[in-house]
Amino acid sequence: MKYIEELVGGDSFLYDNTHYVLTSDFKKDGKKLAYSLDSGFAKWFEPASIVEKTNLYILDNQNNILPIKEHKKENYNV
Repeated sequence: MKYIEELVGGDSFLYDNTHYVLTSDFKKDGKKLAYSLDSGFAKWFEPASIVEKTNLYILDNQNNILPIKEHKKENYNV
């Protein structure tokens, strides 16, 4: 679980059982814009909104599963 303010544009997340993709749009008060992958509607999220970060995948022509956006593993032991 993360605050939406920790995510960057293009990240996908789950909020209230709906999948969203975060855009790079924001307001002066810190709200961030995301689009629902279920309905296509846009929604403004408060910066303190807690979401579950998810990954999106596609299939190539050989049915290999490929991530749309690669995430680097964070090393917290350094």
